[in-house]
Amino acid sequence: MRIGLLAVLIGVVLTACKSKAAHEAIYGLPVTDQKLLKDMAGSWFATEETHALLAKKKYARDSVHIELRPDSSFKVRLPDCMDAAAKGGLVWEAIGGWRLHKNGDDWKLGMAFEKGRLFRYRTFTDFDIVIKDSVLTLSRYVGDPDEEEALQFRKAHP
Repeated sequence: MRIGLLAVLIGVVLTACKSKAAHEAIYGLPVTDQKLLKDMAGSWFATEETHALLAKKKYARDSVHIELRPDSSFKVRLPDCMDAAAKGGLVWEAIGGWRLHKNGDDWKLGMAFEKGRLFRYRTFTDFDIVIKDSVLTLSRYVGDPDEEEALQFRKAHP
């Protein structure tokens, strides 16, 4: 009995360590530069790395983007997160409102998605974000609801 409990405890500790390492590898350091945060508004288009990830998972890759407007509204075109690859790699448009906020030391991009084809109900989601070299990285479930992927977007310059 004691050996079984010890094995469970070791498994829990190893899983927690692995999750923290994976989190740091995907998200890097939190956004701290206030100028970058103010510059979030604009159009962000999927990078080549994101196109390659979507191609590997058999998703449509055309026009995957995020448009964050200065009035705190947004329009996005994102891959469906639930078994869309089996249905032809669906990509949906969605609208809603966005904001930046801090959760502890990490910056979050909070998005309120209106009911539509991407979500059946109004849905609130916080994304951990990293901005580095004009590339916005956020995590999203792409095909597997148990595994987040890092999606990267590059800001379009006027």
